[in-house]
Amino acid sequence: IEIGGDFEQQSETQGNLAAMALPLFVVMAGAIVLTFNSFRLAAILFAVALLSVGLALLAVWVSGHPFGFVAIVGTMGLAGLAINDAIVVLNALRRDPRSQSGDPEATAEVVLDATRHILATTFTTIGGFLPLIVFGGRFWPPMAVAIAGGVLGASIVALYFVPSLFAFVRRRGAGAAAARGPVP
Repeated sequence: IEIGGDFEQQSETQGNLAAMALPLFVVMAGAIVLTFNSFRLAAILFAVALLSVGLALLAVWVSGHPFGFVAIVGTMGLAGLAINDAIVVLNALRRDPRSQSGDPEATAEVVLDATRHILATTFTTIGGFLPLIVFGGRFWPPMAVAIAGGVLGASIVALYFVPSLFAFVRRRGAGAAAARGPVP
């Protein structure tokens, strides 16, 4: 028996996507670690990416669209897009000395300043996908819903989860440094 047609092409394409996932992940991880010069901060960004994928899948499920190949492509494309908001928040927190020391008020101010930019990019991204969601026929809406839902969820995660993890990582790093004692 020989399988052909759309099923064969879809299986082949999914295999190619899966084969490219690991090398792309390694390149993305390397770029993020080099940018932030920290494995811990890179881990925060990957947590955001993972959460956004889950939120994208939730958005596809809530919308009632089928979870097929197009939704998978949208979800994979979302992973890189979703961490942009977290990068903005992390970068702002790293630049503020009071936030780095763990001051909750300073952290709240930094996140509040970043909120306008994050919400603007989130709403423009969702607005760009609305035509595909509404008028995309049967093919494009699952991908558009996955990306739009994931970006919306990633923005919420970036504004609430990232500052909390940043403070946790800073406290753990400071506690580990104090436990080691002074460096001779």
